[in-house]
Amino acid sequence: MRSTTKNSSPVPRRALIVSADIGAGHNSAGRALEEAMGRAWPGCQVRWLDTLAAVGPGFGPLARAFYVSQIRHTPQMYEFFFSAMWRHRWYLESVRRGLGSWFGRRMGPRIRALDPDVIVSTYPLGSAGLSWLRRHGKLAVPAGAWVPAFCPHPSWLYRDLDITFVMHPAAAVAAAKAEPGLRVAVGALPVRDAFAPQERTVARARLGLETGRFTVALCPGSLGFGGMGRAAQALLDAGGDVQVLMLCGRNKRLRRELAGRGRHRGRLRVFGWTQDMPGLMAASDVVVGNAGGATGLEALASGRPVIMFEPIAGHGRANAELMADSGLALLAWSPAELSRTVRRLASNPGAASELSALALARATSRRREEDLADLAAMAVQ
Repeated sequence: MRSTTKNSSPVPRRALIVSADIGAGHNSAGRALEEAMGRAWPGCQVRWLDTLAAVGPGFGPLARAFYVSQIRHTPQMYEFFFSAMWRHRWYLESVRRGLGSWFGRRMGPRIRALDPDVIVSTYPLGSAGLSWLRRHGKLAVPAGAWVPAFCPHPSWLYRDLDITFVMHPAAAVAAAKAEPGLRVAVGALPVRDAFAPQERTVARARLGLETGRFTVALCPGSLGFGGMGRAAQALLDAGGDVQVLMLCGRNKRLRRELAGRGRHRGRLRVFGWTQDMPGLMAASDVVVGNAGGATGLEALASGRPVIMFEPIAGHGRANAELMADSGLALLAWSPAELSRTVRRLASNPGAASELSALALARATSRRREEDLADLAAMAVQ
């Protein structure tokens, strides 16, 4: 590393982002950190390593298909194994050892070829591989993990890494309890600059939306998991003054289903995969999600209240409950409860404003550049 910043903090020559193309949240967090690296580490070359691709051709699509199948068809099984790692230390450690060895051995040659000065991980299996490399004396540069979701599952947490950044003080408490001795810190939200408070009327005019209606962005993530058809209907049933922005991501079947509801034309706008998530959130009064990952963090950075509807199994439920306990989300476990919650926020601007203020307080409490500087400084300790 070379030291060129005014405060003499190290500036890496080469940085590596370890992520994975599974869903969109891990890569979204990586892009947010890359954006901050351009300011924190001028001149640094940034490279990426896809953890799943490092295993070999065909493994990534297989892993993605398995994950989607679990969430859609066997959520109880996913919840069982997710919860078991909280309850049984022996099971957690056996999973860590197996996955760490499997991914670490395959990531090692790629990392040596890229020769980074610092490594940032936004994906738990990538962190497992990095941890294995560190334990076996094959990783000498600073390596930090970012948890781009609200609740830090034990499978994210590795004491062999230099630092782990979580999203809230409550998450730091949970992480320290799950992994005693972990070096954990409350970091900035790993969300791109574009997700920031904007004027609603301008954003709505740009999208051709009616400016006077209470607007809800329904955001089930890139894969469109969960009962989004029920959620959309519940929101439309909340009142004629409610308009819904349904973001289907890459779920083409969901998009076709909702686009066929012509009787709600004018109050229901259906979107597929879009690059304008910041604009759609800016146009909304409230964001409804079901997982508490990247979309939830982006909503907080945009200063929008969050409702978690029928959270998906495993990480979705854990994230939603911790967000609610921290005062940063409302929970709706049924379509009727979702309708009531939206009507309450629409009729009580003060309640919505209070949630927005809490979201912005969390979003602006720290900068990504500070987290990166802390990680880089570990090279000279």
